[in-house]
Amino acid sequence: MNILITGATGFIASQVVTDLLAAGHQVTCAVRNTAYAKNLFPQAKIIACDFIHDTDSAIWLPRLQGIDVVINCVGILYHPKKKIIWQIHYETPKALFDAAVAVGVKRIIQISALGCDKTSVDYALSKKTADDYLRTLPIKSVILRPSLVYGRGSYGGTSLFRGLAGLPWITPVPGNGEQSFQPIYLADLSQAVLRLLTLPLQATIILHAVSQQQCSLKEVLTTLRAWLGFAKAKLVKIPLALIRFASFLGDAIPYSSLNSSSYKMLVQNNITSEEETKRFQETIGFKPRNFLQGVYAEPSSVQDHWHARLYFLKPLLQVGVAFVWIMGGICSLFFSHQQSYHLLAAIGVASFWQPVLLYGASLLDLILGLALLLNYQVKKICLLQLVIMIVYTLIISWKLPAMWLDPFGAIVKNIPLIIAILIFLALESDR
Repeated sequence: MNILITGATGFIASQVVTDLLAAGHQVTCAVRNTAYAKNLFPQAKIIACDFIHDTDSAIWLPRLQGIDVVINCVGILYHPKKKIIWQIHYETPKALFDAAVAVGVKRIIQISALGCDKTSVDYALSKKTADDYLRTLPIKSVILRPSLVYGRGSYGGTSLFRGLAGLPWITPVPGNGEQSFQPIYLADLSQAVLRLLTLPLQATIILHAVSQQQCSLKEVLTTLRAWLGFAKAKLVKIPLALIRFASFLGDAIPYSSLNSSSYKMLVQNNITSEEETKRFQETIGFKPRNFLQGVYAEPSSVQDHWHARLYFLKPLLQVGVAFVWIMGGICSLFFSHQQSYHLLAAIGVASFWQPVLLYGASLLDLILGLALLLNYQVKKICLLQLVIMIVYTLIISWKLPAMWLDPFGAIVKNIPLIIAILIFLALESDR
């Protein structure tokens, strides 16, 4: 079959693409970052798309020529601008679905979310609205609504759970940790998608993609911790009010794992009925692994250990580096003017230019720190910080080499800060 899959480099879609290619299908990956996708899937055809802006079906018509099946895997849990969520989950999928009908695509498989009809968060509402629209179209389709999806890799909620499971000494549990899930192993979900490609359909169907066994959040965290090979830790219940407050702060950060949407979905059960569970198994023709079986399908590696341990250290590193730049800018703007002028004079800066350089550099430090803190153009900001620090260190080393012997390490501290920025750059991507 000739299959177009959207969001092909995402957590779920990347596994589906891999399995489709292995099964001998022709795959077209519609993605935003085409260079990355070409490296990831050299055997597939790669085309550019943008789910924020491609809301006109005319844009999709040429992309769908010769396509038999469309698999829509694009999703974003949260964005400060609700309009973006609706464009990604509804407006663009609607245009995609309309174009699929117009060119004669035989089937659409829509990856939705379990419980999207039982919550008021925009992530779920927008997904459900797209599902409802798809059901009105004259094309026999499958709407898959998975519970928690986990695999060897992780992204979003599963990364958060690994991070919680990987904390030293304690394992924080939101509330009482009794929230229930029916997690589905990523490889099983992908195989279900492949089997649904040729399933005879009389009409569009909705399937709840879940495993048989329900498990609580406490069980998820303790199982992950054991799989990671870490010693048992004390479960510490975190009041939901505190998590709600933290999620409110997370709302200000695009693509934050902790936000009001994830909080609302975390505190409610993510399970389905026994009848729907059995219906899914009978439709796909096999029984998905339960959580314990899926987790231990592959052993954890040192990379899994690092990811779990670094999950909460990464944002702390970001805040720490930003704090240095922000405080440096504030101190130079409002304090220590005489010392700064003395240093500028010592390296040969004329008195006329001293305040210009002082206030200009201070404002730049402040802007760079705030930009990093707010996740604005992170890679470019970090690279600019590195250039500034290296140039500054070289000038001081040339003009004032004695400062390397300063007892407070005014220049020596640049070295670990440069290394910290390099480490943060290496950790910046969460895909």
